[in-house]
Amino acid sequence: MKKIIYLLILSIIACTTSEKYVMTEGEVDVDYLFNSPNTSWFQKNYESYIVDEVIQNEDFSKLNEYNIEIFMNTKCHDSEREVPRFLKILNTLNFSNENLRIVLLNSEKKTIDGLEIGKDITNTPTIIFLKNSNEENRIVEFPFENLENDIFRIINDIGYKNVYFSE
Repeated sequence: MKKIIYLLILSIIACTTSEKYVMTEGEVDVDYLFNSPNTSWFQKNYESYIVDEVIQNEDFSKLNEYNIEIFMNTKCHDSEREVPRFLKILNTLNFSNENLRIVLLNSEKKTIDGLEIGKDITNTPTIIFLKNSNEENRIVEFPFENLENDIFRIINDIGYKNVYFSE
């Protein structure tokens, strides 16, 4: 009887764990990106990216004043390219995952829970930099210069405008 209960508990845990990795929209964590069958491209793209040395030459300490939201689609080639790079940069800078929110959008750039409402998401990925809960800036679809320099300009308020910015 104990064996049956043990096996039952193990199968329940296995089912709930695998469900975590198959969702296609909603809030996920970095672990999802590394382990989901929906993001089989993530690890290779993360490992192959070489972080620009500007990281070592400039002061990125202000990054820790921000919360960052990433809105992405797992089938978007821009998300496949930019999100692993962006997260590798954040890891290199020791940015806390507690200050990071990752939201998977469907092909219509929406979630069932409406997590995108009020965020004006037109392209994926959209990476929003928030300070004191207010949006300070965003990177949309791809960087203007490169991710490292774009991040540096955003966190140091050096006149950054994303590639789709228009007044």
